Amino acid sequence: MNRPIIPTLLILFTLALLGVAEVQAQVTSAAAAGRVLDASGVGIEGASVELIHEPSGTRRSTTTDSEGRYSVRGLRVGGPYRVVARREGYRPGVLSEQYLQLSEAAAIDVTLESSRVTEELVVLGTRVGGVFDPSRMGTGTIVDRDRIEGLPSIQRNIQDYVRTDPRISQVDKQRGEISAGGQNTRFNNIRIDGVSTNDAFGLESNNLPTDRQPITMDSIESINISLVNFDTALAGYTGASIDAVTRSGTNDFEGSLYYIYRDNDWTGKRDGSRFTGFEDEKTIGLTFGGPIIQDTLFFFGSYEKFTRSSAAPVFGPAGSGAGQEVSGISQADLDEVRSIAQNVWGFDAGDFAPPGSLDTDIEDLLIKIDWNINDYHRANIRYNRTKQDDPNLRGIGARSLSLSSYWDVSNKEFESFVAQAYSDWTENFSTEVKISYAEQSALFSLGSELPQIQICLNSSNCSGSDNIFLGTERFRHVNQLETETWNVLAAANYTTGDHQIKFGVDYQSQKVFNLFGRDQFGTYQFVGIDAFREGTPLSYTLFYPTQGDVNTRAASWTLDNVGLFLQDTWEASSNLTVTYGVRIDVPVARDDPAFNPAASEFFGLRNDSTINRNELVQPRFAV
Repeated sequence: MNRPIIPTLLILFTLALLGVAEVQAQVTSAAAAGRVLDASGVGIEGASVELIHEPSGTRRSTTTDSEGRYSVRGLRVGGPYRVVARREGYRPGVLSEQYLQLSEAAAIDVTLESSRVTEELVVLGTRVGGVFDPSRMGTGTIVDRDRIEGLPSIQRNIQDYVRTDPRISQVDKQRGEISAGGQNTRFNNIRIDGVSTNDAFGLESNNLPTDRQPITMDSIESINISLVNFDTALAGYTGASIDAVTRSGTNDFEGSLYYIYRDNDWTGKRDGSRFTGFEDEKTIGLTFGGPIIQDTLFFFGSYEKFTRSSAAPVFGPAGSGAGQEVSGISQADLDEVRSIAQNVWGFDAGDFAPPGSLDTDIEDLLIKIDWNINDYHRANIRYNRTKQDDPNLRGIGARSLSLSSYWDVSNKEFESFVAQAYSDWTENFSTEVKISYAEQSALFSLGSELPQIQICLNSSNCSGSDNIFLGTERFRHVNQLETETWNVLAAANYTTGDHQIKFGVDYQSQKVFNLFGRDQFGTYQFVGIDAFREGTPLSYTLFYPTQGDVNTRAASWTLDNVGLFLQDTWEASSNLTVTYGVRIDVPVARDDPAFNPAASEFFGLRNDSTINRNELVQPRFAV
C-alpha cells in the first residue's frame, strides 16, 4: 500500500523588545551571555570570561568578540557561579553568587576599570533582569531547587510544583490531572533530562506512566514550565512544555534521609463523611552524592519507596457481619462453588478472604554520573527505574462477590537511560549531543489462565441477579502494553557578530506493542450453582486467534519522527532582538496493517498490496 509522507512545516517568526536575548535549545542545561564593558560602556574586545561552578569546580571560559560580547552554553543548572572577566590593562572584574536557571540564558554584563594592577581588587558586574528578565523569549515559570525544598506539597508530585505557574490548573486532584490553558492533560509534554516521561500510550489520566512521576522530587534540581516558547528546537506539545533536570554530585559528600507519613484522619470530611481515598501513605527515601575525582568526576543517587494503603471492600456474604452484606449470597454458596471448581473441574478458584488493606507500592531508583572532561567538554549519564504494583479486588460489590482467583495485580514499570555531551569547539561554535532510551510496560499478574465464570444465583437470565465470580476476569485474560522510545538530538550554536545561529536535528523512534486479548480463555455464564456443577452454561464467549498465536491479536507498530530546525537570534540593537527560524517535522509510520484475505474478500476488495481505500463496495451480508 502506497502511503504518502506529508512534512509538517512550522515557521516561527517573533520580535522581542527590551533586551539582549538568546533562546536556548537545550532543556537540560543553562547558559550565560552578555558583554564585557569599560567604564564608558564600550565593549572590550579579547577579554577572557570564565564561569566557575563553585560546588563542583566546573569551569567554562571564552573570549569576547569585537563588541565585547560573549556566550557560554551547556552549563550546569543552579550555582552559585563565579564570573571572572580579565583583560590586560584592566582590573579583573568578579561577580559572585550567580545562579543559572534551566534552559535560560542569564544576561550577565561585567564592567572593567582601567588599571595597571592585575590582582582582583575590584568587584564589578551587572546581572541583567531577574524575575522580569529581558532575555526571556516567551513566557514561562522557573521552579529552582530552593523553591522545590520550600514549597509544601502533599502529593510530592511534579504537578504540585507546576501549578506555581498561574496558567496551569489541577482539574482532578485525586488523579493528578493538570490543564495548561484549558488543554487536555495529554497535550502537555513532560521531560526529565530531556527524556519524555509522558504516558506513551495515553491510558493514564495524569499523562504519566505511573501514579507519580518516574523520578522522585528529591532528585530534581530545577523545573521549567513554558506555554508559549517559540524555540524551534522544541516540539511535541500544544499545552505546556515542562522540562526538569536532575541533580548532580559536587565536590562535597552530601546526602539526605527522609520519612513521610500521612493518615486519612488528617483529611477533612465531606458532608460529614470520613475520607476513604486511602488509609495511610508512607514514603521513605534517601539521596547521596559527591566526588569520585575532585573537580572532575561526580556521582549522585537516590532511592524512594512509596506505599499507599487503601481500605479493602467492605462487602461480604449474608450473615458474615461485614460492613455491607450481599443478602443473596451466603458463605455456604461460596464454599460450594469453590468445592465444585476443585473436585469437579479440577482447578483452584481461591477463597473469599479480602486482605485488611490494599497496598500500592512504588519504588524509584536513580543513578547519575557527571564528568568534566576538560574546560571545554562536559558529559553525563543517568539511569532510572520506577516500578508500581497495584492490587485489584474485582467483582466485589453490592450485588456480587468473587473468589481470589478473580483478583489481580497491575504491574507498571518505567525505565530510562540518557547520555549527554556538551562541547565548546571554538570561541564561536558549541554543540550538544544527547541519546536517550525509555521503556514503559504495563501488564497484569494473574494467578492462572482460567476462563471467567459468572454464576447467577437468583435470575433466569442473569439480569439483575446476585453473582459469584471466579476464574480470570475477561478483560485481563491477555493484557500487555509495552513501548520503547529512542531519541537522538544533535544541536549546534554558532555566534557571529550580533547573530546567534542555532541548527540541528532530532530523531525519535517509538515502538508500541499493545496486546488486549479479551475473552482469550473464554467467558461462561451459569444460572445457578447446579448448572455450574453440571457444566451447562447459559452462554459462552470465546475470542481466539484463527492461527492459534495470541500475538496476532496485538497492535504492534513503530512510528518515527525526524525534525530539522534552524534559528537565528539577531541583536539588532541594545533594546531590540529579532528571533526567526524554521522547523520541519517528518513523521514516518514504518508498518502497514496485516493483510486479512478473508476480510478483504468479504468487503469486495482486491487481494492487492496497492489497494485504493476508495474502492470499497457494498458489503455482501443479509440482515
